[in-house]
Amino acid sequence: MISSMQRRSWLRASLTALALVLPALDCQAQAYPARPVRLILPFPAGGTAVAVTRHLAHKMSLALGKPFVVDNVVGAAGTIGLAQGLRAAPDGYTITQISNTNTVAALHMFKRLPFDPRKDMVPVASLFQIPSAVVTNPRGNAFGSFAEMLAYARANPGKLSYAYSHATGAVAGASVKQAAAIDIVAVPYKSGPQAVVETLSGEMPLLFTDLGAVLPQIRAGKLKALAVTSAQRSALLPDVPTLREVLPGATEFTGWSGFVVPVGTPKAVVDKLHETLQQILASEDTASFLRGLGGEPMPMSADEFARFIKDQEPLWAKALAAAGIAPE
Repeated sequence: MISSMQRRSWLRASLTALALVLPALDCQAQAYPARPVRLILPFPAGGTAVAVTRHLAHKMSLALGKPFVVDNVVGAAGTIGLAQGLRAAPDGYTITQISNTNTVAALHMFKRLPFDPRKDMVPVASLFQIPSAVVTNPRGNAFGSFAEMLAYARANPGKLSYAYSHATGAVAGASVKQAAAIDIVAVPYKSGPQAVVETLSGEMPLLFTDLGAVLPQIRAGKLKALAVTSAQRSALLPDVPTLREVLPGATEFTGWSGFVVPVGTPKAVVDKLHETLQQILASEDTASFLRGLGGEPMPMSADEFARFIKDQEPLWAKALAAAGIAPE
């Protein structure tokens, strides 16, 4: 039986230890970052995610005084890079970009994942959301509008193909097939830029991809946007209708992105990263940059972002199942 003297002695020792630990943790947070930070980008070069991540890495380097170095680790719809990031030491020196594709959608696109996004990552900051666009090569096809594309597909079942490279494009394409009751062939690509090149060359007649990935080509007249997948028209393409406008029953889809760190990363470090990113995203410079790519800043607290990710999972599970996309 523990005596009162022993209890008092244990309490004094505990308080002394705590008094020593708290200043050490505070100094750790104040000193962070003390060396370069690795920022893993799990998606191929050339897409919207790359442009945004490099912009943010530059801004974070300026704000925190140490280099934030972008490292492309691609493959398996972004899950390879995320797995590597989540296996890193939980010290704030490895940050990984996530999207709906390599988290909530990946849970229902792959039978096995080397991580569990529901418990192996700590959300740091939500970044942006962006719609996809349905685009075609106006020089290589007989249709110049969504209605013309539907008419062609109905008259030529199985002869029209569409490309995609991420979950949003996959689900949007499958939704169009179902809502319009047309027979068009899905062709998956490992990277968005590769799918864009194939569409520009005329090899692929249709493409579902991030608006930012094709905006320059649309403006140059090399590609034509038939519809966007968001609930409202894009301010950058006000004459392009939404899917719902041209095809009642189609599902609205918007991709999103954020940064995470491994579980166990000190809260003070997570808070410092979050506050820095919030300030960067609130700046007119970054907001204009994102909007120029067709995206919108998605400001949330870290807790709100965690709840957002949790709430997104059943929505993507339902959308993927409805689209007939089974785990592989």
